[in-house]
Amino acid sequence: MSLFKNLKKEKGAVLVVEASFVFPIIFFVLIILLFMGNMLYQQTKMDSIAIRGAEYLATIYTNPILAEDSIPKKSNEVNVKPYRYLLGDTDSESKARNFIDGLIDDTGTGLFKGMEIDATIKTCKIKNYVVYQTACVEIEYSINIIPIRFFDKSEVMKTSTATIVTAVDSAEFIRNVDMILDYSEEFGLTDKIQELVGAFK
Repeated sequence: MSLFKNLKKEKGAVLVVEASFVFPIIFFVLIILLFMGNMLYQQTKMDSIAIRGAEYLATIYTNPILAEDSIPKKSNEVNVKPYRYLLGDTDSESKARNFIDGLIDDTGTGLFKGMEIDATIKTCKIKNYVVYQTACVEIEYSINIIPIRFFDKSEVMKTSTATIVTAVDSAEFIRNVDMILDYSEEFGLTDKIQELVGAFK
């Protein structure tokens, strides 16, 4: 009987020793998973900011009235900047940069203190391809993967996110095409172009 009692005591001791090894490892793994989940959450927020920034840039570029703080009441106050696609529009780009900076400032740390995002806008630009335009936004940022310092060093992940959105204003495109047709007719280029097309056929 004493043998069985000793085995029961040893079995309890083994459980205590196993638990003292296993529980800290499980706890450490759970903490790491929480940190990694927060990092992915922060990355998702930055992806969303890039998308929202590109959409905002495309919107105010194709419709400048939407960039105003209030809708103009008189028609002569509306500055739609005709033929702006031929020369570009840096005003929309600077407004979009301010919009994106405001979104970045509101990101916060997520679930853990010390996991702030350090971000810079690398690109916020309208690319003009004559027939169509695209709004491009690229943001470079870094996140502390684990905010707890180990051996006086914390792990920092540096990455970037980018989005491209088409920015096509049909009315402005038609206006530009009409302008080209008017000038070609005025200078007699239409007949020459038709002759060249006929010769090519």
